[in-house]
Amino acid sequence: MSVAEALDAAASQLRAAGVRQAALDAELLLRHVLGWDRASVLANRGDALPGDAEARFLSLVAARARRRPLQHLTGTQAFWRHQFTVGPAVLIPRPETEVLVETALEALRSCPAPRVIDVGTGSGCIALSLAGERPDARIVATDLSADALAVARSNAARLGLGAAVHFLRGDLLDAFAGRTPAVDLVVSNPPYVEDSDWAGLEPEVRDHDPRSALVPEEGVPALYARLLKGAARVLRPGGTVAVEVGAGQSATVAALAAEAGFSPVRTVR
Repeated sequence: MSVAEALDAAASQLRAAGVRQAALDAELLLRHVLGWDRASVLANRGDALPGDAEARFLSLVAARARRRPLQHLTGTQAFWRHQFTVGPAVLIPRPETEVLVETALEALRSCPAPRVIDVGTGSGCIALSLAGERPDARIVATDLSADALAVARSNAARLGLGAAVHFLRGDLLDAFAGRTPAVDLVVSNPPYVEDSDWAGLEPEVRDHDPRSALVPEEGVPALYARLLKGAARVLRPGGTVAVEVGAGQSATVAALAAEAGFSPVRTVR
């Protein structure tokens, strides 16, 4: 089987399984198996697949057709300026969360040696992206999941940022209760999927991302209210909280932020 034939067959199989961007996923899986970049794929489309690559590729394609996330098959996801190791213990970083990183960096632009808390760090993608851009920052990243923290610590070590972020297990900001407000930024991509929406999610999300990273047990408004009240407690005067929200939730979360004492409140699309 040639490279071109393998890609065409894989794309057809994935398309039939309902996978979006089937041709791209097929190419990315082949590149993962062969260790090639895109130029190599284009330049060698007529060549036969080398060695046992065909069997390994077809096995991964079959798994992707069963709607296993592409990132779980390759083991990584690009985010900001880095490749992050991911797996079933953490939410796969999404491109839209890069807007949260941009917003956080903007808030810290005129703040020397900022103190930052990343709440619900998961893979560590937000905390480590901020650490890479602001080596002067003191960053604490929290998560309730010990398994998620293990992934985040692994990413920190692999990216050479192990000393830049302190990882702490805890529920939202409970670990900071009673401390003197001294934080410049609280940033978070918290669970914001309503329980009633769970069944309608794509299989890659519903069946493979950790439910606790998507659906808060207490409900979405209650979780944001608790997070924002905690942020108001730990932030210094003039500090900033930046949170990601789901579609249609910005007005509700903005009202909760105002109730928690934040002003002004701004929404970034």
